[in-house]
Amino acid sequence: MSNSDFENIRPYLDDEVVGITSKLSETLDWVKLMSPIIGEDNAQEIAEAMSMVETIEEFQDELTSPFLESLIEGTTTGVTVSFENEDLEDYFSKPMLHLTNHRDIVLDPSLINVARLGNGFSSTQIGIGDNLLKKDWVESLVRLNKCFVVPRSGTLREKLANSKLVGAYIRHVISNETSVWLAQREGRAKNGEDLTSPALIRMLISNNGREGWESLNVCPVSISYEWDPCDALKVRELLITDRDGAYKKSPGEDEMSMALGLSEMKGDVHLHFCNPMSWSEEVGERTEKVLATKVDEAIFRGYKIFPNQILASRQLGHDIPELISISEEDLVFFNKRIQTIIDFIDDEFTKEEITNKWCEITAKPLLNHLGI
Repeated sequence: MSNSDFENIRPYLDDEVVGITSKLSETLDWVKLMSPIIGEDNAQEIAEAMSMVETIEEFQDELTSPFLESLIEGTTTGVTVSFENEDLEDYFSKPMLHLTNHRDIVLDPSLINVARLGNGFSSTQIGIGDNLLKKDWVESLVRLNKCFVVPRSGTLREKLANSKLVGAYIRHVISNETSVWLAQREGRAKNGEDLTSPALIRMLISNNGREGWESLNVCPVSISYEWDPCDALKVRELLITDRDGAYKKSPGEDEMSMALGLSEMKGDVHLHFCNPMSWSEEVGERTEKVLATKVDEAIFRGYKIFPNQILASRQLGHDIPELISISEEDLVFFNKRIQTIIDFIDDEFTKEEITNKWCEITAKPLLNHLGI
């Protein structure tokens, strides 16, 4: 495929920046939009810079980075990073495809890039589903931030063609010495079960199989949040699904979930960068399923364990050793969080149903980490 084939999905280029930012400045009140998330002073400073940037690098330096710094400072109690390979020069010596578990479409790749830039390496391009780009200004904003569009909708034939297009684009980007971020699956895991989509792996290996996989230098990253800012929404959705057999989203629910994911507290956040994933296949098993499982195992191993996960596991009856110390304050926060979820869902379900469902979601990363 040539560059022209990627015209509708690629990020914007430097010579397109001024026109797009001018339109964005006129379209929305950016101070009003950002103030609830990062404060009015920070929002004012970023909004004023929008009309002055002329390149993608300037956009990221003058707008994206200050926004993320304010966001991380305001909604986390700290971000820590670890590497399976401590030789960072060797680890980042060539472009790679970071596959991560999915916590938040904005923060997931942003945290990866903060870690990369903080260690002296370039940021990645970012794959984002077109289902999240329903407004023109959102698509403009993300494509200014080195995001490429992953088409999700269409007939089966159109989906296959789009998968081929996106796979080709990712190979094109990495072959041109730029790294890429992708979530391991479409959509966040509602039940805490971070599982890689075999269809995603199939897209990546559809060209040249093993050779294609190895050329991508696939390096999983495990993302751990102490608190899930969208846990109340997830508990309610899962309980309704259990009761009714299905759940129908209300208009604007995706946008509300994205806003909560950005603006609410996550507590401690940890990133663990795993080593590159070698090719793996097994007799009688589909290769994409084998590789997806290997990615899952790497992500599970990299989780950071938090007190609330141990407490939730014990609430469900699991005999979990005290892998980390648990204080009285941890227990208070644990019970307070459960009560917050109960109050949010109100009287649609019993306290026991709500508590058990929240504990199932919260405990799942720990149980996967321990192989339970």
